[in-house]
Amino acid sequence: MLLVLPATAAFAQVPATEWPDQPEIYFPQAPTPGKWRKSIGAVFTTTPPELTEEVRVSVPAIDFNVQRGLTKHLYLTTRIQTQIVQSNVSVGLRWATPLTDRLHMSVGYDLSGWFGALKIKDVFNSQAYGAQSLPSLSVGYRLTRDLEVTLRSEAIMDLYYRSKVGTLAVVYDRRQINGVAFTVMLEQPFYNNQHVSVGFRAAYSNFNWQLWSLYDTFDRNLLYPQLIFGFIL
Repeated sequence: MLLVLPATAAFAQVPATEWPDQPEIYFPQAPTPGKWRKSIGAVFTTTPPELTEEVRVSVPAIDFNVQRGLTKHLYLTTRIQTQIVQSNVSVGLRWATPLTDRLHMSVGYDLSGWFGALKIKDVFNSQAYGAQSLPSLSVGYRLTRDLEVTLRSEAIMDLYYRSKVGTLAVVYDRRQINGVAFTVMLEQPFYNNQHVSVGFRAAYSNFNWQLWSLYDTFDRNLLYPQLIFGFIL
């Protein structure tokens, strides 16, 4: 899925200081104040074998990102992931700054809320929702004028969890670090003037919102690999 396009000789001759801004979502550079950035795509999460044994299921979720520049360095982020019966909505702030012409970095803080409902006729009726916070650090590097790579690290912190099956409810409201995640993303032209984000995220955590309905009994961290693909609008 890594659609790396080779840089042309003409690109290599352009000084880095003259490179124009490229469409991007993950690269740690703030949009122009008052301007919007958007993308739509999909996230594919593979279930850990500890939960589903020999069955490995890739669970796709629609992935929509919206960002707005606030100042030269500060911007607002919103992300919606949904699988119809369950969804995750997050909002956050990023502060980004260039370190050199090619190297950029940002720090961010996101608050996310997830919810899901699963009903099978009159036999099974369950709902769940919760909240998490995700402080992050991103470092991005411009390989060419239109090819960017970004590395992001995140801490996953639980704020609240509530699930209900029939009349039985379980609630956790203690704040604790639930795990960590690491992401590598490439952003580049795809076809004509269309740009894409392609990458991989590895979350090592005690809980994943997409798999709440499995009600796992493991009290330890598991690896949740994710493939991410998005069209930058």
